[in-house]
Amino acid sequence: MLTTAVPTGPMKLSPGQGFESSNAFAPQFTCDDPHDYSPGLRIANVPAGTGELALSMVDVTTPKIHWLQLGIPGTTTILMPHTLTAGAREALNDFGEATYDGPCPPKGTAHTYRLTLYAFRNAVPAQYGKDTPPQQTLLELQKQAAATASLTATYTRR
Repeated sequence: MLTTAVPTGPMKLSPGQGFESSNAFAPQFTCDDPHDYSPGLRIANVPAGTGELALSMVDVTTPKIHWLQLGIPGTTTILMPHTLTAGAREALNDFGEATYDGPCPPKGTAHTYRLTLYAFRNAVPAQYGKDTPPQQTLLELQKQAAATASLTATYTRR
């Protein structure tokens, strides 16, 4: 008999590989490393009936959109570091790229970053992607989401 997990609380986004114990970004997941890999994230308690997930990462200090990922399957429970989940796509960020651009505050300063997971009953329209202004994509995610979960992380550039 096939069983489906039933959420036991609100949707949750938590740090995976790429974060230090203090919820700060590890340097290899920032502009201080030539690879600037996207971090791993854990997802729990996705609402029943979710067809698709999306993710944003915004520097709330500046504010700048560093990462927009759409089309994540609703059954996803982990985002692996430096890996685009099958079926997902990255949308244009405030740096003019459809990719992850890690934390990069001025040397000696700390910035705060909010990663937000969005749950949707239906797919995010394909029109949102590499040619859509990032603020427009983010506003659409915020407007259409059936549920959200956020994680706040910091980075101090040395």
